[in-house]
Amino acid sequence: MGHREDIDWLRAIAVLAVVGFHFEAPAIFGGFVGVDIFFVISGYLITGIISAEIVSGQFSFARFYERRARRLLPALYVMVACAAIPASHELLSSERAEFFESATAVVTFTSNVFFWLRSGYFDHAAVEKPLLHTWSLAVEEQFYLVLPVVVWGGRLLAQRRRLVLPGVLALFAAGSFALGLLLLRNGAFASAFFLSPPRAWEFLLGSLLAVSRLPAPPPGVVQRAARGLSLILMAIPILALRPGPSSPGLNALAPCLGAALFLWSGTGVANVPRHRMSPLKWAAFVGRISYSLYLWHWPLFAFARFAKPGLALDGWERAGLFVLTVAVATLSWRYVEQPFRTRQLAATPRAAFSLAALASLLLLAGSGVGLLGSGAVSKADRAAQRFDAYNSYDMKPLYRYGACFTTPDGRVAEDCLRPVSGKTNILLWGDSFAAHYFHGLRAHLDPKTVHIMQASQPTCMPTFSAETQGVGVCRAFAVQMGEYFAQARPDLVVMSADWLENARPPRFAGMVRDLRRTIGRLREAGIPVVLFGPSVQFRARLPSMLARATLRGVTPESAAFVRSDIFALDAAMQAALPPREGLSYVSILSAICEDRRCPLTASNVPLSFDHAHLTAEGSEHVMAAVAPRLLPDTTDFSSREQARERSDQAGDSGTRDD
Repeated sequence: MGHREDIDWLRAIAVLAVVGFHFEAPAIFGGFVGVDIFFVISGYLITGIISAEIVSGQFSFARFYERRARRLLPALYVMVACAAIPASHELLSSERAEFFESATAVVTFTSNVFFWLRSGYFDHAAVEKPLLHTWSLAVEEQFYLVLPVVVWGGRLLAQRRRLVLPGVLALFAAGSFALGLLLLRNGAFASAFFLSPPRAWEFLLGSLLAVSRLPAPPPGVVQRAARGLSLILMAIPILALRPGPSSPGLNALAPCLGAALFLWSGTGVANVPRHRMSPLKWAAFVGRISYSLYLWHWPLFAFARFAKPGLALDGWERAGLFVLTVAVATLSWRYVEQPFRTRQLAATPRAAFSLAALASLLLLAGSGVGLLGSGAVSKADRAAQRFDAYNSYDMKPLYRYGACFTTPDGRVAEDCLRPVSGKTNILLWGDSFAAHYFHGLRAHLDPKTVHIMQASQPTCMPTFSAETQGVGVCRAFAVQMGEYFAQARPDLVVMSADWLENARPPRFAGMVRDLRRTIGRLREAGIPVVLFGPSVQFRARLPSMLARATLRGVTPESAAFVRSDIFALDAAMQAALPPREGLSYVSILSAICEDRRCPLTASNVPLSFDHAHLTAEGSEHVMAAVAPRLLPDTTDFSSREQARERSDQAGDSGTRDD
């Protein structure tokens, strides 16, 4: 297959979308679909090459894997080796161990499985994993292990029947796509995202285009229309799609179809000489360095953040980091990728495989040494370990995980909704940002007179509008709550959720509309409602920020740690949902953040164990200020109990003194 300049343009679109998304560029909300575009490109190119070589009688499995090794391994291994240097100094002890474990997974082409096994709703933030982006390379490498066999076998079976191979590829693609949808529907979001089988259809879409022998589009209007439509199909998700549990699935369909249409629209179009300052010339250059650009952008971004106490970069810092990333990627392309691809280094297949094996063994050995060294904690690291330990916080008992929060089918257990006669029955309803208040409410409400029920599911907004819930478990949860309120009437409903996520532009109006409808139905049933405003949210995982501040001897400051946009959202929600009969709005931020200075710890414990979800001490601290606003006559139970204990101790002391 001859070199096509337009494929370099497509690579540039894909890599700039990914980098823009990770660097938080304005309006690049769905840049993560750039990975899906890359998968289509890979399937198209690799299948086309294999198929053409089989037809001409030149195909060799050894030659295929030699080319893949030259293309992928040198730049990848150099990046991992370079990233290990700051990892040994800048990462916390637990992060160092995970880094070297993930480096081992990179070498064994299993990093997607490695990160899949460590994924979860409360898992460490992605930006604390410098090699996380290698999951997509593992998926690609695993695909390369299977694709040549499938194409070779399909060609053998096809003989002169040209539709056999496309039919086989289409069958596999349909099965892969259906598997992805099934996993998403059943809540297995991480499996659908990280694993190869549900991702294979994206490669196979490119493969189908490569072997289908579709005629080239007629030059002129048809070709330009196809190219324009392809750009629209990719631009809409890149600019408008939001990360969420519904990806890849149907969300990947538009960018993948757009990529396939882009590839088809360039069939038979000759490359055109361009001026060196032409934007298309620069786009093609970005496409040529796209692999190195993808490899280097994420570790550079991660380690740049680690250098900041607040673990966040401002706009100018991100812009400067992008320039640096392009420079590093250019050097990697020129002095690492090219010499191996053009056989200036490791000129023979034997030399290429031998060097790849040696480099793999050295990286595995280095990772083993790094793992052993991660057990030796430095004096500075030891001072931060107390905070770092909360990165592995066990929230399950606290949040009533598996019963009243996070259930497989989206319906909470009946015991979570069972009232107690003779007591004031309060229902805490929402997502994880409702579940994290349960412990604090129980600590500050008198259990003799108040019973707290809990209904909470991850990412599920407390609403009856099931059609607005994009996840199957959330729809099931909404249906269950509708059935519950049809026959039950708690004394008070407390609603809370991750309003910052639910209100992301342009969803604020829709969120408010759903809340008004739900609150209106509860008011009609005579059920009073308390709506908790936005929770305190931090710019990154709070334990990590506190630990890194401790490592550097920096005094933590609320302004550097707390997200400023939560205050604007709180004001907007108060204006859109003013208190009225049957509804009380409680501002969590006003209750605990004096002059926008929010607490970072409670009883010397991080307020939250990630970017927002409260620890036990954090929940008690927040609810100490909020619970009195719910039921004044029955609140501040823990304070009264502590006062009673002090009084009893004083009485005992007086008796002993006498």
